[in-house]
Amino acid sequence: MNTRKYIFFVGLLFAMAACKKQNTILFEGAERVSFFIGEYDVDSTSYTFAFDPIKKERDTLFLKMRIQGRTQDRPRTIKVKPGLGTTAVLGEDFLMPEVLLPADSVTINYPLILINTPKMETQALRIVAEVAASEDFLPGGQGLTIGGTKAINSYKIWVSNKPERPVYWDDVEYDFGSFSATRIRFMISVLGISDFSYDNIGAYGTFTYPVILRNALIKYEAANGPLIDEFGERVTF
Repeated sequence: MNTRKYIFFVGLLFAMAACKKQNTILFEGAERVSFFIGEYDVDSTSYTFAFDPIKKERDTLFLKMRIQGRTQDRPRTIKVKPGLGTTAVLGEDFLMPEVLLPADSVTINYPLILINTPKMETQALRIVAEVAASEDFLPGGQGLTIGGTKAINSYKIWVSNKPERPVYWDDVEYDFGSFSATRIRFMISVLGISDFSYDNIGAYGTFTYPVILRNALIKYEAANGPLIDEFGERVTF
C-alpha cells in the first residue's frame, strides 16, 4: 500500500470512529418516555368518587408509561406535570409524585393521586397530565406506534364527586343496560365494586354479573316494588 492510500485509509477509520461515537452520544442523550394507549383509544378518561361503595378521601389512577430507548441497569427518574387546560389545583385536588422506573424496565404504571375535595360535588375538574423532562428522560415521540399502541405526551382526566356516566359504559351497556345513577348504585350495593369496565371485570363479569343482579333485583322488588331510576324508567337486568 503506498503512503497516500495508507493515509486515506487511516483517516477514514478515524472519521468512522468519530461518527460512531457522536451517534452513540446523541442516542444516549435522547432517552424518552411517554404515556401510551391503544391505537384506537382516546387520550382521556373520567373518574368520579360518587359511586365508591365506601367513601374515599383519595384514590389513585394509574397511567401507563413506556420508554423510547434503551433499558438501563439502574433506576431512572420520571416526572409528570400539570399541562395546559388543567382546572384542578396541584397539591389540593391531585398529586403528581416523582417516580422511579425500575432498572431494566420498559414500562411503568404512573400513580396519579386524586383527592376528594368538596368542589368536586358541584363540578368536574380537569387534569392534564403531561410528561415533564427529568434528569433521565425527555418527553417521548408523540404518535409513535408500537405493537398496536401509540405514544402520547399528555393525558386528560375529568374528576368529580357527581354521579356521571363512566366513559366505558358504551362497552358494557349491552350487558347491564342504559346508564343511570340508580342502576349503577344498585350494582355497587350488590356486587361491592364500582368499576364495571371490561378491563376490570373481564368476560367472567359480563356473563355472571347480570345473572347475579337479576336475581338480586327479584328479591329487591319482592320487598320494595319496582326500582325506578332518576329518568322515571324501571331498572331491569
